[in-house]
Amino acid sequence: MQRKLFSLVLGFSLALLGAAGAGAQQLDPIGIWEPDNRESRYEFTYCGPNGDRLCAELIWIQEDKKDARNTKYLNTYMFKDARQTRPGHWQGTVTLEGFNIGGTVTQTNANTMRLNACVLFVFCEDIRLRRVR
Repeated sequence: MQRKLFSLVLGFSLALLGAAGAGAQQLDPIGIWEPDNRESRYEFTYCGPNGDRLCAELIWIQEDKKDARNTKYLNTYMFKDARQTRPGHWQGTVTLEGFNIGGTVTQTNANTMRLNACVLFVFCEDIRLRRVR
């Protein structure tokens, strides 16, 4: 169960960490995204004092995947203020349950983002997110 929560949170965190940048004209990270397992959905928005950072909020968890550990994150920002490092590429860190998760997200096309993150250089994930709407 902890592994499922970790994957759910990591998927969200990664998604938040790196959607495409405003400088990439045809790539826009704003919208609703879900990982390939379709167990959760995240809403990406611009945030920060200048509106140039990326944030993501966990907005939905598949009904049969809900439990006390993951539902407490519903409607909360799992990650915020991700910095764009180049067009279509964002980087950041999220702290959750004592873990610092560093990662990058690259928007590969209008409807796909690739998330890469590692926790303590031991648990690494490569997650693909697809645009829902």
